[in-house]
Amino acid sequence: MRKIDYKELTLGLLFLILPTILIMYPLLDFLSEYYSLLFVNKHVLIGVFSAGIITAYLLHKTKIRFLIIFGLLLLIINILYSSISASSFNEFDAYYVANRFKINTSIFVFGWFSGFAISRWRYYLIVFSILLTTLSVILISDMEMSNVNEMIWLVAPTVLYLFYVLFVKELLKTIQKQEKTNYVMVVGRILLFSLIALFLFWSTIQLLDSKIDHIQNEITQGQSDESDEEDSDGENEDKDKDSKDDDSSSGAKFNLDDYLGLRDRLNVSEELLFCANIDNFINPTTPNPQYITLYHLNQYNPTLEQFEVDPDSIVRDLFLPNPTKIPQYFTQVNDSVLVYDKMERATKEVKSTIYIAGLSPEVFVAPSTAYACQPISIEEEFKKDYKFAYNVFSEVSELNSAYFVYNTQDESIINYQENRYRTLRRAKSYEGENERFMDYYTEVPEGELYNKIGHLADSLTKGDNTTIDKILSIRNYFLSKDEKGDPLYVYTLTPGKPTDPNIPNASMLDEFMFNTHRGYCTYFATSSLFMLRSLGIPTRVAVGFMTVDRSHKTPGWYWFYGDQGHAWTQVYIPEYGWLDFDMTVSNTDAEQSPQPDGTPPTPPTKETYVGKGVITEVDTLSKTMQVRVDKMIINDNGIALDSTNLLDMSFDVNQAKVFAGEQPIALKNVKLGDTAVMVSFDYKLGRIRKKYNSETIENYMKLFPDPITIMEVHVPKIEEEKLDDATKEEEDSAMKTITDWSIYVLAAILLILLVLMLLPICYYLWLSKKAKNHSSITKLSKANYKNAHFILNQMGIPRDHQTPMVYARDVVDPKFGTHFEDFVKTYQKLKYSEDQLTNAEVDLIKEFHSDFNQKVFSKYSKSQRFFNFIKPNKWIHYMLNLNLKK
Repeated sequence: MRKIDYKELTLGLLFLILPTILIMYPLLDFLSEYYSLLFVNKHVLIGVFSAGIITAYLLHKTKIRFLIIFGLLLLIINILYSSISASSFNEFDAYYVANRFKINTSIFVFGWFSGFAISRWRYYLIVFSILLTTLSVILISDMEMSNVNEMIWLVAPTVLYLFYVLFVKELLKTIQKQEKTNYVMVVGRILLFSLIALFLFWSTIQLLDSKIDHIQNEITQGQSDESDEEDSDGENEDKDKDSKDDDSSSGAKFNLDDYLGLRDRLNVSEELLFCANIDNFINPTTPNPQYITLYHLNQYNPTLEQFEVDPDSIVRDLFLPNPTKIPQYFTQVNDSVLVYDKMERATKEVKSTIYIAGLSPEVFVAPSTAYACQPISIEEEFKKDYKFAYNVFSEVSELNSAYFVYNTQDESIINYQENRYRTLRRAKSYEGENERFMDYYTEVPEGELYNKIGHLADSLTKGDNTTIDKILSIRNYFLSKDEKGDPLYVYTLTPGKPTDPNIPNASMLDEFMFNTHRGYCTYFATSSLFMLRSLGIPTRVAVGFMTVDRSHKTPGWYWFYGDQGHAWTQVYIPEYGWLDFDMTVSNTDAEQSPQPDGTPPTPPTKETYVGKGVITEVDTLSKTMQVRVDKMIINDNGIALDSTNLLDMSFDVNQAKVFAGEQPIALKNVKLGDTAVMVSFDYKLGRIRKKYNSETIENYMKLFPDPITIMEVHVPKIEEEKLDDATKEEEDSAMKTITDWSIYVLAAILLILLVLMLLPICYYLWLSKKAKNHSSITKLSKANYKNAHFILNQMGIPRDHQTPMVYARDVVDPKFGTHFEDFVKTYQKLKYSEDQLTNAEVDLIKEFHSDFNQKVFSKYSKSQRFFNFIKPNKWIHYMLNLNLKK
């Protein structure tokens, strides 16, 4: 260990470590978003990084051995990880705890290594800033970021940090050699440099603002054109299919995740996403539409002002199949979700048919609570408009409705709503409900804002005795008018930024509720949730699509566009379960479609036989197939066969169309061993009776013709191969994007470094030019003086704090055999004395430049001179030491 230099330690912490922590903040912010499903909080990550870098810097400034301490650190981390692995977690918790531990320890170790490297390695921070820039570019590509401004604000700080590090490192090196340091001057220089750099950056952005907008438009247009090209090309139709994390969007235009947070602007799309036939009516002529639910949001992050999915609850109370993975016409069922919807009274089964247009087919959307999904075929004339279709079966409350009730004039709908309210006034209280359930769905964050919201809810519902009356009082508050007779709350997609920057954390929500009263659906849903929860009413937010009944010609059919993405509140009422209560005030734009709703797709011909199994034989001449069948659906009656009684069946495929996914293929392309789904619409098969319980499958199949005539053959395995190819193409495209961005960024960094290296040479050439100018002996002497000090500084012989005379006499002349001491005496006489120079002194000044340069350069090889000159840190050191130029 060595004696601690507290001055050096303090300056390093303030001007190197603290800026390094701050520069990590944007990167860790994006990292936390990337790992959002693991609930990695950016504030925790920055705290972990800070702990690592500060601890390591303080330890290693005392020259403690790195390997010993680092080895002990890794040992402790390994022991902690082993303890976590040995702890009794369930499978779900173990996965998240272990992975969060890995992420946090990785960040801590990186911080520790950085703290050590900053304390020991002079150029580490330059490497560090280049590394951060590269990681930022990778994140931009990996997250498919298409917003130019966000790209700039992610990458630009690390570039500015590079210049800051070059400046500050040399400044700190200079003041460390000073016996007395003017700290006010040091801080002032750093702040002034930082302000100038930020101002130059801001000015550049302002000057390029129009060009940035143009680039943004080019990117957006390019994505739109690419999407259009893929839609028009059947072979590329599946390229837009992403993982489940991205399936809430069909492309750059629409992203349902935008509805999760309280933002200052919400961009919506007019793209047709899907259409649906919902077989639910109030009476024979009046449809009763249902909201289309994608997922529920039960947890709120006050720091991000954003709702988050609780992974534990989403798999419990939502049916989330991937429709593209279910064999055609077969049904995937999960009726366990019906236990958690808690509907005991006034329920019915509703069948809906979903036709997917712009939305990804892998996304499952349905009226809540869905429990079964059955993919179906699409009639040929509608395949150009829709790429996938499925039936959905849901348990729906008879008290639930998606009517936009604030402005309806339909008497039957008004009566329906009033009857609904009368029924709910007779509902049971929450006494006797599960305590954990009530605590979970009535939880409200602590803080002054939420106390204000609770007081507002109390004042609005004063005198209300039932849950439904409290809900209606809050709804009426949002519908109320101000003292001028104008609506108190206004629906807008551009609420704007907070007017008071001092409001912490929940500023957007505070602005909406107590200042501007302007926002979109998420604002209304969020504020409603907190008001209702503060009253002890279990509430959650649902995200999906607003269902609008626009057409009287095709009752029960609804079209869903991008601007119908929606968030609303769901309230739990004992016995009646979760009911939708939309507090958002009228949104006329979402009620009016951007274009007339289309013609409803014709339902496919009713299938009479569906069989699934492995292909054992294909005869392309006789147009027959042999399939070992393990599942069958006969007139809507499913028959599952176990491994002991699989059926080897013959099928006539002479009239059949063969599909690999949605792509027609020739029969010769079908391979043995592929899994096939055989579909028949033969009306004769519809006459065959249902199988008796006591009847063997062999006897029952004697009722069927042999072979069975098939109209469609679906080969899912080929479709999966196509999806794998599409995934590979997406990965290749992503890698190409990363490579392209990396090349641009690295080229920019290399250009910056090249400029920094050329600056000293340019400065030397400028001084040499001035030194050769004989027009003024005073200017000539000053140029020679600066030239000499600059050359000596670049050659590694700086003057630092010696007097010019001592420096010339004791250091320079003995080493190089120059007449620098005589020149310094002459220069000081000319500068400070009124005596005239002698002819010899004038000649000395005129001849000094060439003589001095020749003798100094003769001591170094050409390569040594070149590499000494291109070191920007020495030039910065010279420019910061004003004494060298006096």
